Amino acid sequence: MKVFVTGDKGFIGTNLTKKFQDERISFTDYQKNEIKRINILEKDQLQYVENVDAIIHLAAKTSITNSINNPHETYYTNICGTLNLLDFARDRKIKKIINISTYVYGKPAHIPIDEKHPINPHTPYNKSKVISENLCKYYSQDYGINIVTLRPFYIYGPLSNPHSFISSIITQIKKNGEVFLSQEGTRRDFLFIDDFTNLLLKILNNFPRGYNVYNVGYGKSHSLEDIIKIIEKILNLKIHIQYDKSIRPNDIAEMVADITKVTKSFDWKPQISIEEGLRLILKSYKG
Repeated sequence: MKVFVTGDKGFIGTNLTKKFQDERISFTDYQKNEIKRINILEKDQLQYVENVDAIIHLAAKTSITNSINNPHETYYTNICGTLNLLDFARDRKIKKIINISTYVYGKPAHIPIDEKHPINPHTPYNKSKVISENLCKYYSQDYGINIVTLRPFYIYGPLSNPHSFISSIITQIKKNGEVFLSQEGTRRDFLFIDDFTNLLLKILNNFPRGYNVYNVGYGKSHSLEDIIKIIEKILNLKIHIQYDKSIRPNDIAEMVADITKVTKSFDWKPQISIEEGLRLILKSYKG
């Protein structure tokens, strides 16, 4: 199997391509005809992609803050990039696509959140992903492409974006032993990157027919304070926490994924606890 991975230099993409190398799975080589990076927003550049059996679509503008400040860039990049890939798959008769979406449910009506929960995207970023999901559904229906859309709740691990929560607090701890949190009591469903890349491999090897959507997480939430307490224990030090008391209208207190569907469909279950995952991240930081 040869896989075309978009966004291969991002957090998930870097870990995924390393996984492919370890498993000896072939993925696309971008060094071709003097084009060092294929820009999926330039549809003509996709002609340089050699024959592939599947696509994993990771490339996107993912900053929520930037999407609010510059919605055009986020909508244009995420929607047009997805559309170009779908048409590329239609032209090349590629029948397997994994589309990486995001959390799209807004403030949850119930916990845990299954795939039937009403969708209520709360930022231009989340909304751009919903539009991209719909494009995937329509291309699947109209052209017989098998497409899996994954909605990860929170993926963490080494090499993650420095502005992501866990990377940010480690940076703050290293700087002055103090952490600033946006709001007290916030809870998230944290899934370690290795568990996520293992799921991607399972899907590639057991690809379902038609269009399918799956929520992806650990299936359990932890407060941001829990994360800091675990880091305190690992590092054997006391970390001072400060809170921003202001309440923002789109803040979501808790997210927990119902992973029943994805677990049953692919015989997959997260293996790395939050404690083990944090130990692996801290080990990856020098000093």
